[in-house]
Amino acid sequence: MRILQRIGMGFGAMAALFVPQAKAAALHDGTFDGGTYDAYYGPVQVEITVQGGQVIDAQALQYPGHRRTSIAINNQALPWLKKETVQAQSSRINIISGATLTSRAYIKSLADALKASSN
Repeated sequence: MRILQRIGMGFGAMAALFVPQAKAAALHDGTFDGGTYDAYYGPVQVEITVQGGQVIDAQALQYPGHRRTSIAINNQALPWLKKETVQAQSSRINIISGATLTSRAYIKSLADALKASSN
C-alpha cells in the first residue's frame, strides 16, 4: 500500500508541473472568480471565498455536466478539488485521476482567482 501511495504522489507532483501554479500569499478578503477554461467536455470556472486572508471555500461555477459520464466524474472530483484547495491555500493541488481535464481547467481558473485576490 505504501508503494502505491508513493507512486501516486510522484505522478501528482509530475502532473503539477504542467499547469500554472499560484501561491496564495497576502490574499484580500472577498469572493473572486477565475477565468473560464475549456475542459474538452465543457467549461470550468472556479470562485473562491477568502476570509481572514485564507481560502475558506472554493466552488465550481461552471463545469461539464450535460452528459451522464461528466456528471458522475464531477460529482466525485469537484469535492476533492475543493478540499485540496482549502488545505493547500494555493493552486498547487493534485490532479484527480479520472478527471484530468476538469482538474487542469480547475487549477488554471483557481490560479486566476488567487491572483485576483492578491491584487
